[in-house]
Amino acid sequence: MTDQASKPAGSARLTELAFAYKNSNTLLTAIDLDLFTHIAAGADRLGPLADRVGMDAEIVDRIVTVCKALDLVEELDGRLRNREDVDRYLVRTEKGFLGDYFRTSARRDYATWADLTGHLDGSVADVADHVDYKLLMADPARARQFTELGYKGAIGLAYRLTRVFDFARHRRWLDFAGGSGVYSIAACERNPDLRATVMDQPNVIAVAREYIAAKGLSERIDVATGDFLIGDDYPPGHDLISFITPLQGYMPDAVIQVFGNAFAALEPGGEILVIDYMLENDKTGPLDPALVSLFSVRGGRPRGRVNTGTEFRRFLHEAGFEQIDTRWFTPHQLGLVTARKPGP
Repeated sequence: MTDQASKPAGSARLTELAFAYKNSNTLLTAIDLDLFTHIAAGADRLGPLADRVGMDAEIVDRIVTVCKALDLVEELDGRLRNREDVDRYLVRTEKGFLGDYFRTSARRDYATWADLTGHLDGSVADVADHVDYKLLMADPARARQFTELGYKGAIGLAYRLTRVFDFARHRRWLDFAGGSGVYSIAACERNPDLRATVMDQPNVIAVAREYIAAKGLSERIDVATGDFLIGDDYPPGHDLISFITPLQGYMPDAVIQVFGNAFAALEPGGEILVIDYMLENDKTGPLDPALVSLFSVRGGRPRGRVNTGTEFRRFLHEAGFEQIDTRWFTPHQLGLVTARKPGP
């Protein structure tokens, strides 16, 4: 009897990895066509679905077949039905719709991934607007699209944060690089004594102001422009300062500088909150943070880095913080790091 372990490994796993772009592009195309939205609205047979999509039934049948193979759609008694997660996140009329976020984000980054070898060895020149947030957000239309998609993509995480982090023990929060204000909105909705300041680039803040006003929170959430690399941009009087997902775009020296700025600005006894991609201490993964770190290499130079929990601890310690804690915020992706400035 042949030992299973001695059999040569097949190539199926490697083939799936090499050609995964086919799956991704089929999903994005189905979103483009509002395929899942039409199915949810009752176009659950091929003929009516083709009419809604506006394409030949033969063509629509082919993409539906792939969607069934990808377990995005199922067919029961001749009728198509979206899988539960597809109904929740890929039907345009649903509150949690993420289709535009997926389409825009995936396609924005696709060319860089296609040229990854050249970016790693430096044979492809760095393109500044791929990595320079200020330059990216200098265009009002692009900043609005980025901020609106960020709001939709982060709503669930924002309310999750209110469940795992105790905002009630703070009175004044500075959310640096706060984007749309989605995290401050969620926290202030659930903590009536909390006030917040959202700081970001001017065109981003303009959109954040709209979201905050729509929630009736303009009296409790301020907005301001600022750069977290500049110490003088930190307003005084805050007992909580946060950095929610911007730091993977910076190298360790800059991150330590940011932590030093926050330490100087915080009130004694104040707290820093960091949510960002995080690697296991032995760098065996997780996969998503590892990919984010790899993606930050441009023109043969690292432009940012995803850190381990141990590295975050060291950076915060160098900045003067104590009572440092690191844990997972979202499994296999985002870490939640907190630390305290000494004081009463």
